[in-house]
Amino acid sequence: MKLQQITKSNNYILEHCVEKLSRINQSDYALGFLVDDELGTHHVNLESRVVITPDMLFEPIKNELTKDLTDYFLAKDCVPVPYFFDNKAEVNDGLLSNKYIDNLRYIPIGENDNIYAIIVLVNIELSVRSKDLIDVTPFLLATITLLKNQKIRLKPSIPRPVENKLSASSDSQSQLILESLLKNTFHPAFIFNEEFKVLKSNLASQRLFNSNLERGWPSIDKLINRTLPSIAFRLLTAITKFFFLGHLEKQQWENIELVLNEHQSIYVDIHLFDVSYLNSHCFGLMINERTEVTVNQEIYNVSVQRFNALTSVVPMAILQTDKDFNCSYVNKTWAKYTLQNEDQALGQGWLSAIKNIDTDDLLLEIIRAISHSNNFKSELELISITGRSLWASINVVGLFNDRFEVTGFIFTMLDISEERSHSKKLQKMANYDHLTGLSNRAFFTDRLTLALARVPRHGISALMFLDLDRFKNINDTLGHHIGDLVIQEVAKRLKSVVRDEDSIARLGGDEFAIIFTDLMTESVIAPIANKIVTAINLPFKVEGNAMVLSCSVGVAIATEHNVESSDILRKADLALYQAKDSGRNQFCFYESSLEKDLSLLNCLTADLNNLNQSGFSFVLQPLIQAVTENIIGFEALARWSNNELGVIGPDTFIPTLEENGLIQVFSEWLFYQVIAQTKLWIARNLLTFPQKINLNLSVKQLHFIEFADSVIALFKKEKVDPSWFTLEVTETAFIQDPAIAGENLRKLKKAGFLIALDDFGTGYSSLGLLRQMPLNYIKIDKSFVMDILRDDEAEKIVLAIIGLGKMLDLGLVAEGVEDADTKDWLVAHGCLCHQGYYFHKPLTQQHACDLLRKHKDIEMLAT
Repeated sequence: MKLQQITKSNNYILEHCVEKLSRINQSDYALGFLVDDELGTHHVNLESRVVITPDMLFEPIKNELTKDLTDYFLAKDCVPVPYFFDNKAEVNDGLLSNKYIDNLRYIPIGENDNIYAIIVLVNIELSVRSKDLIDVTPFLLATITLLKNQKIRLKPSIPRPVENKLSASSDSQSQLILESLLKNTFHPAFIFNEEFKVLKSNLASQRLFNSNLERGWPSIDKLINRTLPSIAFRLLTAITKFFFLGHLEKQQWENIELVLNEHQSIYVDIHLFDVSYLNSHCFGLMINERTEVTVNQEIYNVSVQRFNALTSVVPMAILQTDKDFNCSYVNKTWAKYTLQNEDQALGQGWLSAIKNIDTDDLLLEIIRAISHSNNFKSELELISITGRSLWASINVVGLFNDRFEVTGFIFTMLDISEERSHSKKLQKMANYDHLTGLSNRAFFTDRLTLALARVPRHGISALMFLDLDRFKNINDTLGHHIGDLVIQEVAKRLKSVVRDEDSIARLGGDEFAIIFTDLMTESVIAPIANKIVTAINLPFKVEGNAMVLSCSVGVAIATEHNVESSDILRKADLALYQAKDSGRNQFCFYESSLEKDLSLLNCLTADLNNLNQSGFSFVLQPLIQAVTENIIGFEALARWSNNELGVIGPDTFIPTLEENGLIQVFSEWLFYQVIAQTKLWIARNLLTFPQKINLNLSVKQLHFIEFADSVIALFKKEKVDPSWFTLEVTETAFIQDPAIAGENLRKLKKAGFLIALDDFGTGYSSLGLLRQMPLNYIKIDKSFVMDILRDDEAEKIVLAIIGLGKMLDLGLVAEGVEDADTKDWLVAHGCLCHQGYYFHKPLTQQHACDLLRKHKDIEMLAT
């Protein structure tokens, strides 16, 4: 069977229905079909399809949606009940397989079992949509009536006994249709019965007469007599005659004066009709206000001159356009901004002055904004005929007729170039480092937050912390000016080895951070870090100064959802410290084992902040004259135990204290404790001269210029003679900064302390250092002493150290003596002062007291 032909009017009605529903419900996409009665109500006439889609909807997406929707609804019957689904519902439906559809609403238009059309509204972003759409029932009912009437006109006409009479229907659906039409018309309208009682009035009538049905309308005959005195008799007579004639003798009157009050009247057209309402025969009265206005030409000319004068002096550009954006007026400021004259700007010539914007998109945005809020505000760049550009703030207001339809627009534009430039400068100052032009710390934090938010959808993000190794030496030796130039060169090198989309920031000083986003695999990160280290290693030449730098890099990776910026910052920082501890000039990735170091530091810091309840203590290991086994003195050894971490050795916690600047606080506490114990022994005559207490000095402490003065002041304050103490140092402390370390040691020796070189043989063991350092004796490291009986090389080294000590007139102490054979070998070769487990393990303070009581014989340190 051949499909019946659908008229243009049918498509026109459906198209506007689809467009209206799509717009007021903010749908991303809408599709409408007319249903062909000739083939049954459950078959869709695809040739009548109407598609409404926003301009910004991507063409391939539009085509795919159209195909899926038409195939889906063609294959199924037209259901007379509307329904809604979304992709969160647990429904297995063929249409859900379309990846673009997040929710969908199917709306049939019809009465009872008769379906005239169906409309499908599609939304692509479920998160911003609501299942509760705007109530469009009145609009749908009006559309049903229009579609139904169109279908009726296609069929042979049936004579009706009463002309212009609406079909009476007793069902409630017809009543709803009538009320919908009444509600949606802009003209004042009434429905009243044969007793002239007002049964229904619309909003327009209430506004016109400043009244409503709830407050009580007068009977319609009184209202007609009062407001339409010139036609009241004829109008009321026409109503009365209807019951005798069966039709309305006069249905409308034009250009009639309607009296609102004694001071105001308007001219209107009056329409009278009969209608079935509430199962009764009733009448309708509609009032159409005329809009023609007679204007005094002289007053009009004065108004135009006043408008032109005002707009010519205001310091902003003003344009007036019609609803299609054809310009009809521009003021002098517009000409100043763009150098366009009036003829060049008229029509759509003014649009050529808008730079770097798709003007079609701009005008579409303006229309949308005006339809919702009656004005549009934004900023845009204008370009003059000569190529000079400026930024302007734009404000657009709509012009409307009495039916609230847009008839035109007024544009105002103000030059904000200076303010925008100033704002950009402030923004740059706030977000960028003035020396390198890179992001600063504040902007870096925002970038990092955005990068981590991209991880779930766009792949891996990584953070690198970079620190130049020993950069302080450049500032100290060559000056801060050269240091700044080096920092700028480092920034250039970093830019050269990373992608444009990666974000580099200078966090301060010689510290940099780099954010990498959208990485597909972790394997690409190590090569990038290696490139960075290699780039910094290349020689620098700044103002004739040649130098070579290195850097340490810490890397942390974000591969999971909801990674906090504070967490990845901490991980990158831990990795950076690991790179430095491992020898610098390298990169290290974060590993979970690094968290132990952080826990260690946190626990140490907590105990240092509460020393009275901390786990810090010290033990004392005796120094013994090996032949007589008399006590020469004790070495104070630090100990620490923690409730969370247990017992931690000094080889672990002392370096952590040094690296984090906590060693001075700890050393002061240890010195006070050892001094107090020493004073107690001296007072009880347990410690007698020349017995000594040995204290170890930190490498970091000897680099403080005022360290020796602070130690001397402490012993003076505690009123204890420094000659009771020996201070042990390592070669490393002297090598890193020999000038400051040497000066501190000389001051301490002059004050009465003995100076011992600890762990001799494991460091540089430089003869030059032995000559420079103000030493009293050296301690042979236990790693050699323990192997002298089974390693020829160790034996030769120890013999050389003993011979060197004797030649330089230095005392000797052998560490790590753990058996009788080792002791005898050392005694035989002239080293008589021993320290080790063969004699005693480290002792508590009480056990050391007991030992002193048993050994009254003392001896000088053997030399």
